[in-house]
Amino acid sequence: MSPRSQDRRQAQLVDLALALLTAVSVGAGPAAMGAPLSWHGTFGLGVILGGLLLGRRRRPVLVLVLSAAALVGYRGAGLFEGGAVWPLTVALFTTALGRPVRAAAVGTLTLACDLALQGPLQGLDASEVLARGGVELLWLALVSAAASSWRQYGRWRTEHQARLLQLEQTRLVEQRLVISREVHDVVAHTLAVVGVHLNVAVEALDDSPEEAHAALRTAISVRNQAMTDLRTFVGELRDVPQHGLESVASLVSQAETSGLEVRYDAEGDPEAVPAAQALTAYRVIQEAVVNTLRHSDAGRLTIRVQARPRALAVTVTDDGRSVAGFTEGHGLTGMRERVTALGGTLRVDTGNGFAVQAVLPLTDHMTGLAP
Repeated sequence: MSPRSQDRRQAQLVDLALALLTAVSVGAGPAAMGAPLSWHGTFGLGVILGGLLLGRRRRPVLVLVLSAAALVGYRGAGLFEGGAVWPLTVALFTTALGRPVRAAAVGTLTLACDLALQGPLQGLDASEVLARGGVELLWLALVSAAASSWRQYGRWRTEHQARLLQLEQTRLVEQRLVISREVHDVVAHTLAVVGVHLNVAVEALDDSPEEAHAALRTAISVRNQAMTDLRTFVGELRDVPQHGLESVASLVSQAETSGLEVRYDAEGDPEAVPAAQALTAYRVIQEAVVNTLRHSDAGRLTIRVQARPRALAVTVTDDGRSVAGFTEGHGLTGMRERVTALGGTLRVDTGNGFAVQAVLPLTDHMTGLAP
């Protein structure tokens, strides 16, 4: 099972657990406060709210609105005497991760409608209505604060992982430079020593065969030791990890963890893309995701990879606000240099959130296509 399939499976299990928890809490929770239980009342509402949560990742705002409408309807009909906000906790939290303003608006409107209905129905005076409303409003604020904290933590963690990855890549580059110097020194030293002993063997071959044999044995020993050292160095170079388009799934998971709603579309055959283009495309997507998390208050991110016969197109867009006065930093500059080095083009638009588009040509030699 691929990492993306495992993440999807885990997300489904989490959604199912939250749906069951909500259904049980709403269905049986009011009994702890002395409220009556009924199959068509509390249990019916629990089933509705729990069932709606199964679609919370795809349509969080719609799930929240439908849940709020069901809750207000049940309370208005006198079928549910629990709270007006806490049954919506999971739906509110999910929506607040990507749409905090809409979550707060729906929660406040639900509370207002409930208070407007419950006051006349139960004969409560203004002070009692305000007291109940204050408690419910406090819970709404706590849920919103928790969602905001989780969203910021997710974005910080994604940025932190990106920084660690950049540091790791820098370390690997430095390591390669060190290894290249060591390889150069080993090869140069080996050739020099072997050359000296070969000259000695040639000059002593006729007059002193034993001396010639000793020189040849020394040359062979030096050569064998050099080959052992070179195998070690080459093995270290081969162990350096390289990312490709198959690693985009991990970026998607990181972005989703930070609270973004991510859509990833892949067209064509990404596995057939050459390593250089695949690595560059991965870096473009990675930097675009990091910039979205850092500079754009976005709730939705779209990643599109199109592996065409002669070009690889990568597009990353979000629905965040425009970024006034934005200037390219080292990340975007490095990304542009990578793309340009392969003969590609890069376009960055910050007029309405972030939009990054890179097109990398795939030559006939790389793709194996006839002209």
